[in-house]
Amino acid sequence: MARASQCSYHLTSLGEDWIYAEKKTYGYRERDEVKRSEFLAQIATIEPSRRVYVDEAGMDQRDDYGYGWCEAGTRFEALKSGRRGGRINMIAAYCERQLQAPFTVEGSCNRTIFETWLETCLVPQLQPNQVVILDNATFHHGGRVAEIIQAAGCHLLYLPPYSPDFNRIEKCWAWLKSRIRKRLDKAPSLSDAIEAVLKDATASIA
Repeated sequence: MARASQCSYHLTSLGEDWIYAEKKTYGYRERDEVKRSEFLAQIATIEPSRRVYVDEAGMDQRDDYGYGWCEAGTRFEALKSGRRGGRINMIAAYCERQLQAPFTVEGSCNRTIFETWLETCLVPQLQPNQVVILDNATFHHGGRVAEIIQAAGCHLLYLPPYSPDFNRIEKCWAWLKSRIRKRLDKAPSLSDAIEAVLKDATASIA
């Protein structure tokens, strides 16, 4: 079951550089440094207001933050269900500190869902001549993806292979997911936790 959240969110407490504990970052041996350099040269010619980064992020009820608060000298314990909760995937775009067209779907994403999101959620918010930047997920290629974006008067640009570090929305997802995990023990469901975090961390500009 898919459903749209607010049409657009503005990150009021989140600047271009997020401040949180850093963990080790791994690259990919399969990276093509020539293609990465070419991409950076190309993206530098595109004004930031025209760059629309798109990506998906998934969570399920078993995602566990692993830490909590308790009285000094006591052991922190919590109960959780042994059943796997339904996985929720989120799709959104990111442009100039704005999280745009957030959309949630229970289960996996596929081309049909992605094309539906493009047409019904993202395209109405696109401005002519913007550049939609996608990674190389299978369902981002083929079908009507290019047709939908071009019909909106926009352009399509793919990230170089194995280069998630070039997708500006990635850090936004990490920031939001860390807060969703902290809400899981208080919210009735994962979807409720997601909605609560979006409302707390963002202000609707729809």
